[in-house]
Amino acid sequence: MYDVIVIGAGLGGLMAAAKLAGAGLRVLVLEKKALPGGTSYVFRRGGYAFPMGPLSFGFPGRVRNFLADAGVGQHLEFRRSGFEIRTPALDVVISRPLSELESELGRLYLGEREGLARFFAALRSAIAVSKDMDLWHPDFCVTSGSGREGGPAAAFFDGRVRAVGELSRTPAAGVLDALVADGHLKNLLGSMGSRPPEMSMLNLALMWNVMAEEGIWFPERGVHGVADLLRERLAAVGGELRLGTPVRKILIENGRAAGVATAGGEVLPSRWIVSNADCKTTFLELLDAADIPGVDLGDIRGVPYTGSELCVYLGVRPDAVDLSAMKAEHLFYRHEIRDGDDSEPEDFDNRELEICLWSRKAPDLSPPGRAALVLRAGFPYERVASWRLGEKKRRDGYGEFKKNLALKLVRTAEHVLPGLSGAVEVMETATPLTYRDWGGRYEGSIAGWTWAARPSGARIGKVLVRTPVPGLLSAGAYAATELFLGGVPTALYTGSLAADIILTSPRSGRGRGRR
Repeated sequence: MYDVIVIGAGLGGLMAAAKLAGAGLRVLVLEKKALPGGTSYVFRRGGYAFPMGPLSFGFPGRVRNFLADAGVGQHLEFRRSGFEIRTPALDVVISRPLSELESELGRLYLGEREGLARFFAALRSAIAVSKDMDLWHPDFCVTSGSGREGGPAAAFFDGRVRAVGELSRTPAAGVLDALVADGHLKNLLGSMGSRPPEMSMLNLALMWNVMAEEGIWFPERGVHGVADLLRERLAAVGGELRLGTPVRKILIENGRAAGVATAGGEVLPSRWIVSNADCKTTFLELLDAADIPGVDLGDIRGVPYTGSELCVYLGVRPDAVDLSAMKAEHLFYRHEIRDGDDSEPEDFDNRELEICLWSRKAPDLSPPGRAALVLRAGFPYERVASWRLGEKKRRDGYGEFKKNLALKLVRTAEHVLPGLSGAVEVMETATPLTYRDWGGRYEGSIAGWTWAARPSGARIGKVLVRTPVPGLLSAGAYAATELFLGGVPTALYTGSLAADIILTSPRSGRGRGRR
């Protein structure tokens, strides 16, 4: 009997496992892939190590604190990543303080200065009320907030809660429509790119706070180094990690999670289950509806996740390609903006893509004298779903289809990086099917719950660590419907929160010792 079984060795699962094992519980982590870290790890091709998922993250101080809370003693250093937006209409570096960005945009759009000033004032106000929600807001934390006992402090607290609620119900598009006339500028401010705004003012404030004020950072050991530190800590305190061991089913006894059955037929009992799989995978694929008759799955099934993407990894000869256009490590680039929508997924010239000069961020992960690039563009799961025959099984012709998609994306990037096609030595491609079958993401989603403004009547909560099934907790970026700290810190936060819930429960198993 284990005290805790963790499904998935992503950052949230490893965080929970390391913290629990360090507290003396008997912990087992089951990971279906051959590597830990989930999509926060790297894979190797032709001498290069490429990132599977996040390229950097915000709130490095919080990440250090989470790791220390799990018992990781090593100190991590970080470098700030730069981000540039370039379209036919504008070219601006956005990874700078809001005051500098406002000044630059006011210089570029003289007629919009008054509206810009009013928008940035509203944005700063939204950031001020929302930037530390995980420390006090009842929807984002389980500790008691200050000011709930009555008096002026309680009124201030209640006012902040109401303000956050109002921001979450306010579409950013409506605010911008009233203040900004230029459509390109409106899109930049409302989506950090060239697409029309979809987010609420709350989510927009969270994103701009991370981009412009807190910064987005790259750890000296790489994002995968965070997973390595947690894995090493887990082993040091006696936790068990089994790679290549997928879970087939979460077992329920008397209405409570009681263990798991692996794909290999092993039945493993446990007092607690922490699922690092996303919520839809957990409830729609790992649980039988008949075992949880009191749980309404409608909310989880109906609320959309973010979309998926096409990702192309390139190892190139830097002497054969002009990389001088990259003012920052990350370039959000759009070659054309045509009338009408940009809904054709393969028309990359008319869509926004991200170009990351990966070897500038992580020079040690490329061969000497070589450069590495990561190209990413949103791509719908439905466009590739018919190629899938089963787990990691594809119809004939999929390889050629995938290669042609990659080459189209490379040709679009070549508009801004001349010579790119002829400089490529190594090319690997990930489609939404890759994110589903190798990344374990429901329908290939890449960044958790949708950031689009949701109706005020939606009943889904903000932090989903506590599930409707007793004994079953959730951890990882998908365990929160708002990425209030960004993906990596939110994954660590929810993993830490899951561990705290177990450790403060009479059923924790703490003090019984490992058996």
